Amino acid sequence: MAKQQTRRGGKWLDPNNVSGRRAERYCAICGAEATEVRILKHENICEDCVKRLREEKDGKYACKACGKIAPKQLEENNGYCKECVCKICGKPDPEFARKHDFCEACFELIGTDCRRCGKEARAQVKRNDGLCDECADR
Repeated sequence: MAKQQTRRGGKWLDPNNVSGRRAERYCAICGAEATEVRILKHENICEDCVKRLREEKDGKYACKACGKIAPKQLEENNGYCKECVCKICGKPDPEFARKHDFCEACFELIGTDCRRCGKEARAQVKRNDGLCDECADR
C-alpha cells in the first residue's frame, strides 16, 4: 500500500491541525492565536480580519479596487494589486487592466508592438508584458 501524505500546503493555518511552533503564530492586526482561528500564512492575518479588510479596501492590506490581500504589491503600486495596474505605465485602471493587462491608453498605443523596439510580435508582447523576446532578454 502507498503511504498517504498529509497535506500541509494551502494558504491557511487551520486551528485543528496546528502544533509546535506554528501554534505560536498570531494575527498581525488583532492578535488572535493560530489555535483559535484560521490564519493566512504569508501575511499572518486571521480570517475575520481578512473579511473585514476585503470589505474596507483600505489600500494598505487590501487592494482599493478588488479587495485582494497582498500588502507587498499594494506598497509597490500605491494601494492597488498588480492585476489592477497597467503593466506598462503603472497607472491604476482596474476594470480594463484585469481583462487586458494594460490600461486603455497603453493598449491602444502598443497593441501588438514591442514597447522598446517597435517590432510587431503579438504573442511575444503578450507573454513578456509588452516586450518582444529580444528586449525581454536584455
